[in-house]
Amino acid sequence: MLQRETYNPHGELVKDLVRGVEDALKEAGYECRITPNDVRRAPEDLGDLAVQMFRVARDLGVDSQSLAKTVEETYGEVELWSGVKAAGGYVNFRVNIPVYADLVLRSVEKLGDRYGHVPTEKPQQILVEHTSANPVHPLHIGHLRNCLLGDSLARLFKARGHKVKTHFYIDDVGLQVAYAAYGYSKVKRRGIKRNLKPDHFVGLVYSMTYVLVEIAETKKKLKKAREAGLEEEVVKLQRKLDDLVATANELRERDEELFYALWEEIGREERPLAAVQEINRAYEEGEKWAVDLVREMVNTCLKGFKETFDRLGIEFDSWDWESELTVWNKAAEAVIYSLKSSGLVYEENGALVFAADKLAEDEELRKILGIPATYTVTPLTLTRSDGTTLYPTRDIAYSLWKLNQADTVINVIAVQQTLAQIHVRLALYALGKREKAKNLVHYAYEIVRLPGRKMSGRRGKYVSADELLDEAVELVKEIIEKGKREFDVHEKERIASIVGLGAVKYAFLRVSPLKIVTFNWKQALDLSQNSGPFVQYAYVRAASILRKSREKGVEPDPDKARLLGEEERKLILKLGEFPEVVVRAADEMRPDYVASYLDSLAQEFNSYYDSVPVLKAKGDVAKARLALVKAVSQVIKNGLGLLGIDVPKRM
Repeated sequence: MLQRETYNPHGELVKDLVRGVEDALKEAGYECRITPNDVRRAPEDLGDLAVQMFRVARDLGVDSQSLAKTVEETYGEVELWSGVKAAGGYVNFRVNIPVYADLVLRSVEKLGDRYGHVPTEKPQQILVEHTSANPVHPLHIGHLRNCLLGDSLARLFKARGHKVKTHFYIDDVGLQVAYAAYGYSKVKRRGIKRNLKPDHFVGLVYSMTYVLVEIAETKKKLKKAREAGLEEEVVKLQRKLDDLVATANELRERDEELFYALWEEIGREERPLAAVQEINRAYEEGEKWAVDLVREMVNTCLKGFKETFDRLGIEFDSWDWESELTVWNKAAEAVIYSLKSSGLVYEENGALVFAADKLAEDEELRKILGIPATYTVTPLTLTRSDGTTLYPTRDIAYSLWKLNQADTVINVIAVQQTLAQIHVRLALYALGKREKAKNLVHYAYEIVRLPGRKMSGRRGKYVSADELLDEAVELVKEIIEKGKREFDVHEKERIASIVGLGAVKYAFLRVSPLKIVTFNWKQALDLSQNSGPFVQYAYVRAASILRKSREKGVEPDPDKARLLGEEERKLILKLGEFPEVVVRAADEMRPDYVASYLDSLAQEFNSYYDSVPVLKAKGDVAKARLALVKAVSQVIKNGLGLLGIDVPKRM
């Protein structure tokens, strides 16, 4: 008996097919097991789904073609299928569209916003840490890809019924933060303020400070090299100094008053780098003056981050301070102490080093931790010669803390950090946390390229997320103004924001995480295919059809779904696949599967509406087709929601 609604219509098709083929073979005297892995998409001229018989035939010791023919002859009358045909070693099945349409449309209508949410049999507690940008400059386009992937993963995991928490790790310890805090203290002393977004202001101060301190240090080294007659070193340092001075001039042009104020303040310091290092040391020790300074600077930058996250509709369940979770509570020291007892730590030039390379020589361990056999693992330095800890050491302590909060921890971190993540897993293994090491997942992603632009946060050369989002909104406004439709100012702003942000999000999420994103506006705003605006427009088009039908007094009615037929076949099958796509996207951690599906659904819907009358259809057929249109709009909305993309009411 076919059920009226289901979480997963396509899954019901597959289960019914597996069961039916097993029964048909049993009737012919064969005892065997068919699995969902035996089911394939059929050639369009032969059917919709196919069951391959090669594995079963091999197990039974018979010919696959004759076995397929046997299934065709013994397969009984089944409500869901309208045709069975053997071809080669496959049995091809054609879906009975009126019956399946009834199942699909009822399911979408019943589940609404939850259509596509298929509960997993093994729900977990999952912690997703993403973005975690250093609080010394604005979020740039690399961070943007990170946070969009992390947010979408969290949404997908929740759709599978997992308990999910999202965390942002505040890297408030280290020399980068100390540089920013040092410059921030100088600017604060001079009473300089700017009408800039807080993280942009901190970023400018940090870049100027870093470059000016580096110039001072490089000049000292250059002088010593000249005095020592080290010609090669002189050439090398002079080249570095010239590069730094060029960068300083670029930064000066952005804000002369701020630049010269920092130049004067830093110029008064006999040893500015030592002052930066002192802030770093004092903060790790928890000295009040340093804590007050660093926390004020970091919170200023975080205020700007949160404004960007609010704009993107991204929320975090926890903001984890590195200092509190790994330094002040001595957790990083405890890690070092425990690693020493493993016999894998040695001293080198006053620094402590973990022999990760020796541990990685174990081929079986490499398999357990997913480290490629050819990947070169180097030793890991745990402390500087002055005893202060390094980021990787603190990350080991943080990872232990996270793994105590969840069954699985997903670290969304760039592929360039692969070695650092391997070091953490090896350290966990050396600490005896073998199971936890396996449950720490590095979700790697590639870089974002903007042709013609290079980035360096330390030198103030980056494309901020805010810049990209602002540009997106402005470009959409220009498109709206060139169009024929009239919108009031507020509506134009709202549409430009939803469509612009959707364009950027989709452009980043449509690409497999391990592929480089080469961002260009022509593709991101393409209204003809594979873009956020293209999918959003399909939703708006469906919503417009439904609005016009209501004005005529005709409402969608999924109870009339059995009136649908061959014209609706592709669209009905596509709608039924959505939950299966979400399952794969969540379980394989591939948001791009959802984006690809939405592009395909939008194309299928546009093709259908352009060739089949909906508003001009008569009687109950109109109600059935409107129910189909309503289901399309719901699925597009649900799919975009899993990518963190809103839908506009008009475009």
